[in-house]
Amino acid sequence: MRHRAYAVTATAAAATVFGAQGIQAQRLFRSTEPVEVTFTTSLKRLVAERDSTKLNPYGALMTYKDSAGKEASLPVTLRARGHFRRQARNCYFPPIRWDAKRADAQGTLFQGLTKMKITTSCRPGTPDYEQYILAEYAAYRAYQVISPLHFRTRLARITYRDSAKATPDVTTWAFFIEDDAEVARENKLKVMETKGALFRDLDEKQLMITTLFEYMAGNTDVSISGLHNIVLLRDSTGMSVYPVAYDFDFSGLVNTRYATPDPRLEIRKVTERLFRGPCMPVAQWKPVFELFQSKRAAVDSVYGAVPGMSPGRAKDSRQYLDDFWKVIANDREARAEISEHCQKAGM
Repeated sequence: MRHRAYAVTATAAAATVFGAQGIQAQRLFRSTEPVEVTFTTSLKRLVAERDSTKLNPYGALMTYKDSAGKEASLPVTLRARGHFRRQARNCYFPPIRWDAKRADAQGTLFQGLTKMKITTSCRPGTPDYEQYILAEYAAYRAYQVISPLHFRTRLARITYRDSAKATPDVTTWAFFIEDDAEVARENKLKVMETKGALFRDLDEKQLMITTLFEYMAGNTDVSISGLHNIVLLRDSTGMSVYPVAYDFDFSGLVNTRYATPDPRLEIRKVTERLFRGPCMPVAQWKPVFELFQSKRAAVDSVYGAVPGMSPGRAKDSRQYLDDFWKVIANDREARAEISEHCQKAGM
């Protein structure tokens, strides 16, 4: 069945979303300081089953230090998640999904949150892979600086402890990511799960911001029509639909050693940028270019404020972004790279 067409409007409905962030962030997301967390669970079993098609939940005790430095805890459920990073041939530690009962989270740092993703190092303790986590976290923070609609994150230093003491502790950099439904709720929108959306179906401004950010990050591991690393949020009328990006570990900005572009694309490595957004003249892109340029200092500052990120990694990230800033500042380059190297209908 063909996806229903949604009108693209520049009406008050779109302005409401872009102009207002009326709901206060959950406690967890009110700070950028890393939170130290320990999960005590059936760790050996959790990690060992990640190639299974059925991912079992494992009860865990989550312990952390509150704002006063006192230890607090709550019962949660963990399970492996994801695709590439969950497979044993690619990683020896999977991404994790976190679930808690609302009553158990009440009064804690996680109050109001009942489920989240945790992005954990693919190979905990390996320096390059620990840096990948910090670089991907920084990409989320950069997107948050630019896009009014985004996933909020919180950096964490996590220790996974086996309750049976059958395997050593695993300590790694990681970050929490808010759930799709929470992003929708805070913006008074709803998650749309129907695949097949084309560019014409989406809010134009948010489409331009998101596709330009993907170009900025060098991320081609994304599909709007396939809902791959994109969530679509719609308003109550169903007339305005907004794309929101997530998952940047296959981007050139993060540049993991395991990342490779789709062979059908015109690039050989992920650090080669390829614009896959809508076809529009440079004049129409100008306001969006100006928005990005106005946020450049804030984006650059992200890479000086991530605890644990090496100076070399921060420098490489800024240099990678420098090429993007040059493109959008030059009409000829912007026309060649963006206006003329684009997708007519969708991606």
